[in-house]
Amino acid sequence: MDIYEKLGEALNVKLTDDYRSAVSLEIGTWNTADGYEVHVMSNDPQHLNWEYDVYYYEPRFEEIIDRIKETAENESYDGEPAVVWLADFDQYLPEGEVQDYLEELNDKNND
Repeated sequence: MDIYEKLGEALNVKLTDDYRSAVSLEIGTWNTADGYEVHVMSNDPQHLNWEYDVYYYEPRFEEIIDRIKETAENESYDGEPAVVWLADFDQYLPEGEVQDYLEELNDKNND
């Protein structure tokens, strides 16, 4: 099991970079009409909440994890985990930070 599968299991989500089916949360970059790149974390990209979904700077790891956890709580149905699509795993969930996060979760669970 790779580190992202472990993270998905810990957060009760399915993390994917395959965008063939409906997803509960989309995390990626969009280009604006005037050539800027913005980061978007949205449960409904068709109806963006510009104050909540759009980031002019890359969101911090903690913000991404919090949004994934929020989605898992609100978007999981019938025991099936929410599906979270990431445009770039390495950019938004760097392996080292994921490893540290999983170790921290493990330490909390063992206390």
